[in-house]
Amino acid sequence: MIIYILIYFLIVFYLNEILSKKNFLRSNTGHEHQLFVNKSVPLSGGIIFLMPFVYLLFDSYKLVLISYFFLFILGFLADLNYFTSSKKRFFFQFIIIFIFINLIKLEVLPTRITAVDNFLQDTYISYIFTIFCFLVLINGSNFIDGLNGLLIGYISIVLFYLYKTSLILSLGVSNDIFWYILILFLFILFLNFSNKLFLGDSGAYSLSFLLGFILIKIYNLNNLISPYFIILLLWYPCFENLFSIIRKFVYKSNPLNPDSQHLHQYLFSYIKKKFNFGDLTTNNLSSLIINIFNFFIFFIAASKLYHTKIQLFLLAICILTYVLSYKILKKKQKLFKKK
Repeated sequence: MIIYILIYFLIVFYLNEILSKKNFLRSNTGHEHQLFVNKSVPLSGGIIFLMPFVYLLFDSYKLVLISYFFLFILGFLADLNYFTSSKKRFFFQFIIIFIFINLIKLEVLPTRITAVDNFLQDTYISYIFTIFCFLVLINGSNFIDGLNGLLIGYISIVLFYLYKTSLILSLGVSNDIFWYILILFLFILFLNFSNKLFLGDSGAYSLSFLLGFILIKIYNLNNLISPYFIILLLWYPCFENLFSIIRKFVYKSNPLNPDSQHLHQYLFSYIKKKFNFGDLTTNNLSSLIINIFNFFIFFIAASKLYHTKIQLFLLAICILTYVLSYKILKKKQKLFKKK
């Protein structure tokens, strides 16, 4: 198996080089939320992850694989600039996830909030809530992919703590398979940090969808743990999206369109102007700061799986830290502009 992994890494490396030389899937300027990299870099991350997950999901999770594949195709078309409308992409995301949820009968239950659980007893309302959670996660993940290493690093940290708590094993994933997956993530993270590839919409859509499914499935199989541990593991991309939606409604702009007013972008601008680092160094440092914060939050959370009050306290710390950091960095941005 190790030989196969090494061979695949070599294939990944040369495939990425070929895509770069052939100018295929290159993001010359990036979307509005990905303006920090001047050099053209192939959006090959989604392609590289496709084959391993096709292999892993084919036997036991065919419906998950089909949905994963369609979200990959949707993102792939967006990466090729054949599907530029954010409204149309959102619509097709909804259709894919709607069909998936109804076929697999996936629900986010219970929440341990009596009023909410009573409300979600209606199956259709429960499905709508689950679809909403997936859409928030997928688009929030795409937003935070504006910095190299941020999304792929975040997912790697979540997977590490799912292994550390043995929760990932409830899905029938062996130790060997898990470590091969994590090594693949770390290898792609290295290439991402090195500015050799981006995940692209194909990678962001498909990987975040798979992460959402894994976490919901794990909770359904282990519902003695606090549901807020699962929510905490997804807090950053989800809150990034929800905060963005509220902000855009306040300023009367389209909540589906990416922009350059997210926390990670303000952090990037602050570090660059304060310390005068290069773009790539600033990019990677910004990602590391955010992911290190989440790593230590998850470290505490993983030791208190069954304590809802502690999970809620940690969630409150995360949200408060985000909001305060956002306000401070936005104010700093305005001061830099005046200078």
